[in-house]
Amino acid sequence: MPSPTANEPARLPMDRRRLLGLGVGAVTAAATGATVGAAPATAGRTAPRPDGPWSPGFALLGDTQIDVDLPERTEGVRWTYEQIAARNPEVVCHVGDIVEHGSVAEYDTYLDTIPAALRPRIRHVPGNHDWRWDSTAGERYGSLFGPSRYSFDHDGLHFVALDPSHLLQEPGGFGESGIRWLTRDLDRVPRGVPIVMLCHFPFGGDNYYVSDQERLLRLLDRYDVRAMFAGHVHAEQVQRFNGVTQLAVDDTRGSAIYYWVQRTDGPDGEVLKVTAVQRAADGSAESRAVLDIPIAGPRTAAAQRPQAISLDPAGAALAVSVRLAPHARTANVKAQLYPQHTYGLKDDGQWRNLAPDGAGRRYTGGLDLTSLPPGEHRMTVRVTDADGAWHEQTRTFALPDTARRLRWSEQLGAPVQAGLAARDGLLIAATTGGNVVGARPTRRGLSRRWQTRIGAVHGRPAFAPDGGTVYVPSDDHRLHALDAATGRRRFTYDAGAPVLGSPLVTTVDGRTVVVISAGETRQAVDARTGDPVWRVAGKGMFAGRAASDGTRVYAGAGDGNVYAHDARTGAVLWSFSTTTRTTAYSRLIYGPWADNLEVLPNGLVLVSTVASAFALDPATGEPRWSVAGSYVYAPKLVLDGGDVLMFDDGGRTASRVDPATGQARWTAGLGARPVSTGAAIHDGVAWTPTTTGLLVGLDVVTGAVRSRLQLTTSAYCYSPPVVIGDLLLVGDQDGFLHGLAAD
Repeated sequence: MPSPTANEPARLPMDRRRLLGLGVGAVTAAATGATVGAAPATAGRTAPRPDGPWSPGFALLGDTQIDVDLPERTEGVRWTYEQIAARNPEVVCHVGDIVEHGSVAEYDTYLDTIPAALRPRIRHVPGNHDWRWDSTAGERYGSLFGPSRYSFDHDGLHFVALDPSHLLQEPGGFGESGIRWLTRDLDRVPRGVPIVMLCHFPFGGDNYYVSDQERLLRLLDRYDVRAMFAGHVHAEQVQRFNGVTQLAVDDTRGSAIYYWVQRTDGPDGEVLKVTAVQRAADGSAESRAVLDIPIAGPRTAAAQRPQAISLDPAGAALAVSVRLAPHARTANVKAQLYPQHTYGLKDDGQWRNLAPDGAGRRYTGGLDLTSLPPGEHRMTVRVTDADGAWHEQTRTFALPDTARRLRWSEQLGAPVQAGLAARDGLLIAATTGGNVVGARPTRRGLSRRWQTRIGAVHGRPAFAPDGGTVYVPSDDHRLHALDAATGRRRFTYDAGAPVLGSPLVTTVDGRTVVVISAGETRQAVDARTGDPVWRVAGKGMFAGRAASDGTRVYAGAGDGNVYAHDARTGAVLWSFSTTTRTTAYSRLIYGPWADNLEVLPNGLVLVSTVASAFALDPATGEPRWSVAGSYVYAPKLVLDGGDVLMFDDGGRTASRVDPATGQARWTAGLGARPVSTGAAIHDGVAWTPTTTGLLVGLDVVTGAVRSRLQLTTSAYCYSPPVVIGDLLLVGDQDGFLHGLAAD
């Protein structure tokens, strides 16, 4: 079965139990090939506003986050849907975080909260909780609710469901492909039809949950987008900017709340009247007015749009000049350097007021550049009117890369989330779009030798000991063994579930095997033939990489434990609980679910979580030492001499650690989070691309910073880098592979 992409999960066949659980309306939809909450057949075409009485409205909610270990949430969501069903709406919009982490039990429980007749009317968008931790959850989402980005029409409005999410990662990013999809959809909307956008993440203002949100905001100037509904922040938030009114809804999981939205007349034209309906202490429903969203007349803050923005990054300050239209009603014009290293959070920013000229049409000022490294950067201008509405625009500028590190960038067509591997001058680059490329990098670019297509790749390929075969994991449920020189398939092993993490190639009794995780299983495969060697089920999902000493295989699990398996049979020899958490969700996220385990030179097994790293006795699983820190995401590196290079995501640091004691010989600040990236070493320098695009070169012996470069801005980096010759190769979520000088 094809794997889900970041924007469109695959669909699973409907079994009888699931079909019966969806109710009469959904049974009809399933029989015709539709899915619960999928866009209707008219998606992408906007119907005119119907004549006669207007429809009574539509319901809106978000962040239900069903958790089977917390039944009080389920009860509150059930009450909410019963209240909504009583109003008999034609459409219900759910803005994501439907369940806590995407398990079968959670989705079954969620569906059970919804009255049967209401289920086919719900339009969902995914949140970061719905499938972040497991691609089987993405398949589950697709089978139940359909594509994760789509559009539909209701009551003379055009609705667009957005999905900037990325599997395994919390924040989002549209990428150029996502913006192209949205542009094609909006180009088909007839003039005069108001547009409503649905997305889990809110945009603009103090919201920094999507890496390239400025791409979306640029589009808003071209189309009649009037309203944006979001969730995620678990608080009611109203913001008016760039022509739209954005409402982030309060979370239903904690408040038993929904919103009723009705198209009606306002004093200055048509509006969407939003009312909150919440369960009171006595169990009754209490209503309160929230806001009116104008959908006719001048767009919000349209007059505040700058006519021109000029930037001059010469010297120690960025000179900013903003020219406004004569009719702009301006209370304030300010600018800031974009908070580039705010990752998936809110940020009030560090704004500086710009000074007006005598006519009040040109505003100027400067932003301090002295702390910025060479490379690409962003800044934002915000023009606010007397009513508090604003128009914001983000611009890029560059500071000279005097070292001339960046040699080239090539587009691979989809995010490079982890899929780089190198051996004997050969680069294997794999994307979440399923592209796998074999190439010889040069200082001028990629010399491509072969290319093949498989399912989405989220783990790192691994070479056979002789370098002749490369093993590529895929969300298409398979491990692909490819001839490294030609890309020809040597075998394809069906693991029965998405192969999400990175394969381990190891030797057991003289036999080379490949250890993978697929769904909730651990499996070993003969590296030459693809024949199964052993399979162990029921340990929870694992998106990292196992480790082995030839006698045992060590792997993390989504149940919060690390397991030692007999390398010959897969039998569990011992387990160690890495967390004291008790619910299924909390044991998953606080456990070693994404860790790349290592067997240290002294034989200890290194395993990590978001709270600690543990060195375990290989025979018993007893901890020999532990250190606090979030070391779970970025791969560790065993250095010459036996020390370990470790990356603390929470502390934004790298440390060289003594494997015998866990004591750091040095710790260096990176200035940004190294989520999943790790490092590659060349000539005594550890090159670490941080998630928010800052490339840092650290002296391996001393920890001193040798080089910094802001490589990307709008695209996050999650892939571990590789070095070939004197070239450092880094992939990003926009699908670019960057070649940099590592000397």
